[in-house]
Amino acid sequence: MIRKCTEGDLGDVWEIENLSFEYPYPPYFFYEYINKLFFVMEENGKVVGYIIGDEEKGMIISIAVHPEYRKKGYGKKMMEHIFKFMKGEIFLQVRKSNKGAIKFYEKMGFKKKGEIKKYYFDGEDAYIMVRKID
Repeated sequence: MIRKCTEGDLGDVWEIENLSFEYPYPPYFFYEYINKLFFVMEENGKVVGYIIGDEEKGMIISIAVHPEYRKKGYGKKMMEHIFKFMKGEIFLQVRKSNKGAIKFYEKMGFKKKGEIKKYYFDGEDAYIMVRKID
């Protein structure tokens, strides 16, 4: 089940963030998006993933699935859900070394459009990936 994220979900979201990324966003980051396109995926009442989008910027901000729940199609379902609220050219940034994420985004219809040098905290470059939604 996919539903709007509430403040009560942010502890679970932050746990997933920490398990998913070497350089996780800080907890306050998620409060900034609570009134945007911020959804959680639940399985048996447990938050197992989240996705954040900004329809004004046309951007997927972040997506993550708890490591124990990956490879079940949850990321795809969350992406398809958020696309219902977005139109036009949608973009995201991804680490150049994150081959799994790049492959996933390509399956979701995104294409590499450019790169940003030293985008990440550790100096790694990012790809800019774009998808058109009618």
